[in-house]
Amino acid sequence: MRHELKFLVSEPSAKILKSLLGAVLKRDSHYPNGEYTICSLYFDDPEFSAYTEKNDGNQNREKFRIRLYNCDDSYIVLEKKYKKNDMVNKDSFLLNKNDVYSILEGRDVVSDDNLAKEFHAKRISCGLRPVINVKYDRTAFVFPAENTRITVDENIRFSRSSTSLFEPNEPFIPLPSEAKTVVEVKFDDAFPSFLVPILSSVSAERTAFSKYAMAIEFAID
Repeated sequence: MRHELKFLVSEPSAKILKSLLGAVLKRDSHYPNGEYTICSLYFDDPEFSAYTEKNDGNQNREKFRIRLYNCDDSYIVLEKKYKKNDMVNKDSFLLNKNDVYSILEGRDVVSDDNLAKEFHAKRISCGLRPVINVKYDRTAFVFPAENTRITVDENIRFSRSSTSLFEPNEPFIPLPSEAKTVVEVKFDDAFPSFLVPILSSVSAERTAFSKYAMAIEFAID
């Protein structure tokens, strides 16, 4: 389990923050300049339990999603993200494109993986089904001490279409301006103290913001 803190910042503050972080931290080396686009297809039951538990402030909750990066279908993961207070973790299982279409069609992906088995069991017992696609542009900074990772997520948008996961030109609906930009801070035990002044240098609102929950609110409005 890792600590996860979230903040809402304005677009100008996000620009300043990225400049300051870039001066002292390395960017995620997996992507050019540490910048990439994430698309996540979220699952929920017919009662929208994951959404409701989030809004009710339930400190022990989980959600399932299928995620890919930069619309690259050569690396797709099924993830279960679970939260206990301010601590988070996630389990993942690699999928291919045919696996995803099987899931969207209500068929199982045959595997001995525990997460795959759990997902399909809950799909049947709880009625999990795809409900919304959320896409955003991320800039990621990393620091080895405490496995620290700071990400700036901008241009958050959503689509009601499940197959938009694989369509780079599929139109997505932007979240309204009040969603602003989300800064996520993750670390193992203690946050490196030299980074505190940098985060404090811009106006930031501590939040329990959920991209999934916000997207659902505007999608069903």
